[in-house]
Amino acid sequence: MLSVVIITRNTKELVANLLESIRKDHALEPFLREVILVDNGSSDGTDTMVGERFPWVSLLRNTENRGFAAAANAGILQSAGEYVLLLNSDTLLIEGEIVKMLEFMTANKDVGICGPQLVHGNMTPQRSYAHIPSLLFEIVPRSFLEFALPARFSTKGPGHGGHAFTQYSGGGRRLLDSGGETAPMPRDVPSLIGAAIMGRRETLDSVGGFDERFFFFLEETDLCLRIKEKGARVVFFPQSSVIHLQGKTVRRNWVRGRIQYNISLYKFIRKNRPILYYRAFQAVRVGKCLFMILLLSVLPFLLVREKTRRTYLYYLDLFLWHLRTCPDDAGLLASFPGQR
Repeated sequence: MLSVVIITRNTKELVANLLESIRKDHALEPFLREVILVDNGSSDGTDTMVGERFPWVSLLRNTENRGFAAAANAGILQSAGEYVLLLNSDTLLIEGEIVKMLEFMTANKDVGICGPQLVHGNMTPQRSYAHIPSLLFEIVPRSFLEFALPARFSTKGPGHGGHAFTQYSGGGRRLLDSGGETAPMPRDVPSLIGAAIMGRRETLDSVGGFDERFFFFLEETDLCLRIKEKGARVVFFPQSSVIHLQGKTVRRNWVRGRIQYNISLYKFIRKNRPILYYRAFQAVRVGKCLFMILLLSVLPFLLVREKTRRTYLYYLDLFLWHLRTCPDDAGLLASFPGQR
């Protein structure tokens, strides 16, 4: 019934921990058809480790880093399950949690894709769904919109503002609110965070999978948007939790990772909005970039903090990237010369 597809590049230890968590999820065993690991050209011995420790895993090895979307499509094409669970290599399963997602999708045929509550290693919740990028969010800070119109714009989800976790009989944890009641029910959302998402095969096939023009970032947002346009639901399912060791796969190249986000962001806006909208969007981002550079330049004492210095360097690089007419190979691809 379920195929698990994992995307990795040079995250051998994270992958080993994830595969171990899948092996220990005994509740999932009756439903699990296969586990497919798509390796985007790792050089850290991931393939050897998987062959020695996890021979039940099917390994697809790319000779180069093809990006998340292309690798995910290859894994989906290789898989045969009615449902496909896509996982980042920096995730961990909690026993019994994925089965709840599977049961939910089986009972709700109009759901094309759903995502769990993502949590940190200490079980505190993370942002698990997102809004579609827009000019409004560029002009008005999202924090203000979440404060002024929380019912419409909040992406914090359950677990924020007084929620907590408690143990439940399945060995995992159940999300409770501050009064001890169970968390809100599943809800339709604009987009999911792609660290852990479960898609119905017929839905994924109907939209042609991920758009491979997105190397990294926003490929899941683009997918969710197209799924909704096909009439299927995109649902956040907070009754299930998956541990996400957030940022560990990008942190080593943080500035280039943020440039890569901008590359994907502009591709997304160009694809889904008129050209005038795109130009206005771009102008606002350039203006914000210049403002941050000037602010930190005239207030140099703020640069005492390492995090602020990193932010300053990011905005400098981002401005130079705009001056170079926003080339596609300036982000994470700059770390992999000669690759797409």
